[in-house]
Amino acid sequence: MLPVDFHSHTLFSKCGLHTIIEMLTEAKARGLAALAITDHGPKLESCTPSTFWDRLLDPVVGIRLLKGMECNVISDEGDIDFPQKFLKYADIILLGLHPHLPRGISAPKNTEFLLRALEKNPFVDIVTHPEDEAYPVEFDTLAEYAAGHGIALECNNSKILNKRVSSERLLALLDACKRAGCRIAVNSDAHAIGEVGLDESVRPLIEHAGIAPELVVNRTAESAFAFVEERRGKKVTV
Repeated sequence: MLPVDFHSHTLFSKCGLHTIIEMLTEAKARGLAALAITDHGPKLESCTPSTFWDRLLDPVVGIRLLKGMECNVISDEGDIDFPQKFLKYADIILLGLHPHLPRGISAPKNTEFLLRALEKNPFVDIVTHPEDEAYPVEFDTLAEYAAGHGIALECNNSKILNKRVSSERLLALLDACKRAGCRIAVNSDAHAIGEVGLDESVRPLIEHAGIAPELVVNRTAESAFAFVEERRGKKVTV
């Protein structure tokens, strides 16, 4: 079980099944110190309301709410769909390639597309599910960029749990992170309370890859909160 989970979805994402309170309550019951609510950005017709950002303050006693969003790349120029007005409230910002984009694009082109977005939006903290076979990327190129810019690449438990990604592909990503010294974030990508905080599907693969513990940003609650604070300086309105 993760001490801090940086990736989860609620009813505000079309793919989520539960409320913010339900997700936080389950996370607390499982012993997590914090849960990031990271519903999809508006490009996927999802988005947490403004009250989530500017009014909701740790609504479940005993667990910290981390406010975030899983954003989408929305243009060839590197634009993403994070509303800039909420940046000052954000704890963690994720970015991934999602089904609004065409499939069948080559790994070099997808990598170029993603790196352009990261360059234009330096407040992004974690790249989500880069191991996704539907949107292949060049692992070494991405890991080297992430290592040089303090970004973490995600090791997504849900993709392995639900057999949407092969173990071999995740191991290839982990090997690239190891070569580059790139940090990883181990996340559940929970869409239901039963998945909150889970890492059981990916933990054996991380161990098999020989990833040094210090490369895992959320290996402990303390390291997770330190990562959030380290990255906070990037969250300035541009």
